[in-house]
Amino acid sequence: MMTTSIMARIRKRRAAPAGLRLAGRAGAVPGLAGLALAALALGVLALAGLGPAGLAAAETPAAPPAADSTKAASPADSTAAVSDTTAQPQRIVAYYFYTTKRCVSCRKIEAYTQEALETGFAQELKSGRLVWRPTNIDEESNAHFVQDYQLYTKSVVLVDEREGKQQGWKNLADVWKLLNDKQQFIAYIQKEARACLTAQQS
Repeated sequence: MMTTSIMARIRKRRAAPAGLRLAGRAGAVPGLAGLALAALALGVLALAGLGPAGLAAAETPAAPPAADSTKAASPADSTAAVSDTTAQPQRIVAYYFYTTKRCVSCRKIEAYTQEALETGFAQELKSGRLVWRPTNIDEESNAHFVQDYQLYTKSVVLVDEREGKQQGWKNLADVWKLLNDKQQFIAYIQKEARACLTAQQS
């Protein structure tokens, strides 16, 4: 009886549809394969140095570089002042006083004045008899010039220096009136500078 029962069970198993048996095995295989693939993927990420946090960091766009606050220098700021150790016993210092906040007219006055001096007094500039000195009065060390020369706007001032001491000065106020006539502006600067140089030698 026992032998007959066992044989009956074997026959039932053999008689089971092949499709069912394969489906059961196939259902198990995808689960194992999925786990194997997940483990493989984690292994690859670990080798690349990327965990879940690394993936999040990789997907986050890099922040834009900080703007250079550095700020770019103006022509007046880059003009070196003549050292007093090489000053001539007698000299005329041509100041152009400006502020940190600048406009087109302000820059034009500076450019025209510099051109007038360089084209009319190249030798005097080279020898130190005439000195071109743009100066920012917003800087603390230069604030005293506002009172010294009674400044109320951007100004060109010619200063007569002898033996290191100031003898007199003149504010060339007409630079604003002549701003729209470059030739007249340059002629005006050259005339005034020449008059100061001549008076100093007399």
